[in-house]
Amino acid sequence: MKIAIALEENKYESQVDKRFGRAAYFLIIDIETKKYKIVENEAKNEVSGAGLKVIRNLIAWKVDEIVAEEVGPKAVMLIKELEIPIYKLGNINKVEEVLKAYNQKKLKKFDFSNKCQGLKMV
Repeated sequence: MKIAIALEENKYESQVDKRFGRAAYFLIIDIETKKYKIVENEAKNEVSGAGLKVIRNLIAWKVDEIVAEEVGPKAVMLIKELEIPIYKLGNINKVEEVLKAYNQKKLKKFDFSNKCQGLKMV
């Protein structure tokens, strides 16, 4: 099981990035083996559709689930179509905190059932 977490910097100890499509990097981590890689977000400077490109890249990297603060409306449509579980980041700022909350099943999933626009944690 691989999850993706947006990062501000190219290091494991980085702050998580509250932006999804415009995040600088993504941590792709296998929850079982703890092996990870950090990849640069090629979509961060796109004029539009950055979230869509990120979703496509995450699928190519075999990501199963995503943890994010907010997701734009175009990305939401693709996430719904592909049925990718996406969890709310909330007030968490560090990778270790995200992983701990994820493993303890304390992260809540975004509810796409009645949402037609992008989502943001409030």
